[in-house]
Amino acid sequence: MAFVSRERELGILKEALSNCGHGPSRTIVVTGGAGAGKSALLHAFTEHAITADVTVLSVQGRAVTADPPLSLFHQLVAQSSASLPESQPAPASPAVQFATALPRVADGGLAVICVDDVQEIPWSQLDFLIQTITWHRDRRILLVVTDLPHLPHREAPTKTEFLRRPYTEHIRLGPLDERGVREMTAAEIDRPHDRWVRLLHHLSGGSPLLLSALLEDFKGRDMTLPLTEMEQSTELAMYGQAVMSVLRRSGCAAVKIGCLLSVLGDSASPELLSRMSGISSSLIDAQIAALRDSGVIDGMSFRHRTAQRTVLADVDPSVRTRLHIKVAAAQYSAGAPATEVARHLLAARHTEEPWQRTVLRNAAETAMGEEDTQLGVRCLELALEGCPEGPDRVEIHMRLALIALRMNPTTVEARHLPELMEAFQSGTMPGTACDGLADLLFGCGRLEEAFTVLQKQGAKTSAGDVRAGDHPNIAWLWAWSSFLTPVHSDERPAAFLRQTAHESATALFRTAEGSFLIGDSDDWATAAENLLEVSVLSDATVWSLSSAVKALIIADRLESAWRWCERLVKESAAREAPGWQTVFALLQALVALRQGKLTAGLDCVRLVQLVITERSSAMVCAAESTLAALYIEMGRYDEAARVFAKPVPPAWEKSVYWLSYLRARGCLLIATNRPHAGLSDYLRIGKLAEQFHVDHPTLVPWRLFAAEAWLRLGHPKQAAYMMAEHTARGPRTSGRNQAMALRLQAALAEPHARPRLLLKAANEFHASGDRPELARTLIDLGEALWVLGHDKWAVLARRTAILIAHNCLKGTTPVPREEEPKPPPAAPQRLTRAEHRVAELVAKGLTNRQVARRLHITASTVEQHLTRIYQKLGITHRKEIGIHLGTRTA
Repeated sequence: MAFVSRERELGILKEALSNCGHGPSRTIVVTGGAGAGKSALLHAFTEHAITADVTVLSVQGRAVTADPPLSLFHQLVAQSSASLPESQPAPASPAVQFATALPRVADGGLAVICVDDVQEIPWSQLDFLIQTITWHRDRRILLVVTDLPHLPHREAPTKTEFLRRPYTEHIRLGPLDERGVREMTAAEIDRPHDRWVRLLHHLSGGSPLLLSALLEDFKGRDMTLPLTEMEQSTELAMYGQAVMSVLRRSGCAAVKIGCLLSVLGDSASPELLSRMSGISSSLIDAQIAALRDSGVIDGMSFRHRTAQRTVLADVDPSVRTRLHIKVAAAQYSAGAPATEVARHLLAARHTEEPWQRTVLRNAAETAMGEEDTQLGVRCLELALEGCPEGPDRVEIHMRLALIALRMNPTTVEARHLPELMEAFQSGTMPGTACDGLADLLFGCGRLEEAFTVLQKQGAKTSAGDVRAGDHPNIAWLWAWSSFLTPVHSDERPAAFLRQTAHESATALFRTAEGSFLIGDSDDWATAAENLLEVSVLSDATVWSLSSAVKALIIADRLESAWRWCERLVKESAAREAPGWQTVFALLQALVALRQGKLTAGLDCVRLVQLVITERSSAMVCAAESTLAALYIEMGRYDEAARVFAKPVPPAWEKSVYWLSYLRARGCLLIATNRPHAGLSDYLRIGKLAEQFHVDHPTLVPWRLFAAEAWLRLGHPKQAAYMMAEHTARGPRTSGRNQAMALRLQAALAEPHARPRLLLKAANEFHASGDRPELARTLIDLGEALWVLGHDKWAVLARRTAILIAHNCLKGTTPVPREEEPKPPPAAPQRLTRAEHRVAELVAKGLTNRQVARRLHITASTVEQHLTRIYQKLGITHRKEIGIHLGTRTA
């Protein structure tokens, strides 16, 4: 330890030594807290005295209490035995031996007796030393002692005796100031940075001992550079041990108070310390002052968490547990905040008494209000451990499930729902918890069980009969609607233009006069906007906000839905709630899919996959269905197929999200020329929709899916039947759903009637913001116009569709510019039958060699055909062939 900033005190000792050489004996008492540098000062003075040719006798007070002990006079005699007369037998007592030798030591010149840690020496030995020096007061003897003045067991007689001795002087060593800390640090590191000096001064409290430990902990750090946050949070092992050393040197009372401070933390107070320790308030105040003077604490707390952890770890575990329980009871009786009481219950892992579980639940709510999810979960889990079976246990589980949704929705399904459903089935669930259970079941897509829960409360189980005032988050009923089936690549040009939509609504967004399903969409969409404006994202509102976004989607308010999803995802991230992020990111992916922001949709799904990694979760089913739909829209069939090649957990098939999975899989099957298998998936959707009580055209228009599959199979009568069933089950409305029906009607209509129906469908898709469906409809319109001989308008429709399709793939929206109208482009040259056959196979993804084998021609011939195809269609890459196949050959 470098000896710094003690020049004044050392000067006083040197002056006393000089004065003692010309006058009577003197006494210097050096006081200060443990680790203040008293021993270092005494050592520096001893070296000075030796260089001045002075006899020095040094005593270590701690050696007196060591094992084996070495008394004060044993140490003195060992250093002064040469001064005893050899002709006389040595006295039996070391004290008498020293008393005999002292005159001879002093006769040889000035004698200095240095006693370090005088508080450790028994009063009987110290009193004899003082009396011996007094007997030889005419000798030149300087007595220098260091003392910890706050220790009570020897304080009174020692202080009284030193005060009444003549020529006694006191030196008090206080903590180092910032300049002293800089000087001591500079002895180790050249020119330390100011921020480092301030940190070291704060953590050490000016204690040279603690400062030395800190310098050892930070060894290897470049202290000439500014301090970083990582360095401020470093664990300080040597510093923690130094704090323990200071406490032990400061006495048993200090150790006890230090242990209590480590247990109490920020809730410590002198009154609570006195009550917990049984030490009087006056002595508590003295000990606290001494610990502050020693740099151990600042106010009533340790200066660094490492110190608190080190002291706490030094306490016997059983004692530590009892202390935490005792502190918790004392704080509870005193009306302390629930979070402070809960901290001690958590440390003790103790919840045997009802009041303790109540405190933990209250603390959890406080923690959640302060966005401290980790503390809230810990409190509730501990309360759950000690809670017997009954309503309280169910409510704790319910609250844990809602909090778990913040972090990871899969935890809800795997851990909390099984016990909650068991409580519901056994009849032990309180009625107030049924709403929350229904929320969770709807969120996990388990509609049948959700309806069972609602039936217990008297809620309606038919989607068409839902009224305002029923279950507040019943919007999870309006499960996953979906996207129109793509036609095969040899009949439709844009392989990537496949669409899905997440459709939902809630009784909360309907007027009281009528049902949602036959009401005005503007009413409940406006109500959804209002709810999103006034609601705060929380555990209680996350489902309602999710339902509001779904209401905007089903109302074709896609821009508004995108804006709210973006805002809610960002807010969830800022509040460190990744589970909420997944809920809104999944909705955002669905909006992106409909708007044609395909790249953005992939990013949203990837965000969901980062959080939800447990494949058995129904949310994974939803995410993978959306991912596959995005791949299909982009024409990446192989990647979509890999999604469906993965094993399917049994839980998925019990979830309403399974409908979305079947929809996407059927879309891929039809796109890859397997219409029978696709139709099978669509018919299965119909059975499940009825089972899940969502068989309504607004919710799951599966009959439209099946109708298009029948068309692909060449069965227009079955397709017409499905269309009629769809129309009969719901009112005719405007918007995307009506546009999908119009496209199918056009496929069934006579050629002269198709353009009118398709133009109306295109207008509806444009108004709804559905860019992929709009592009697909324009391709169909161009084909219908071409058949009727309207070549220029057909080409214009096709080119517009291609432009929209390209923008969907790029994820960008074209910026309208003020331009002079251009004449329609010239119609492209028609492909020959041979070129058309090659183009069809290339559009399916076949290589040149595969096309050659399929058509029984050479690869060179295939390349020649491709060259002419590129020239006629005005393209440069084989991936563009599928987009341009809307123009039919003669």
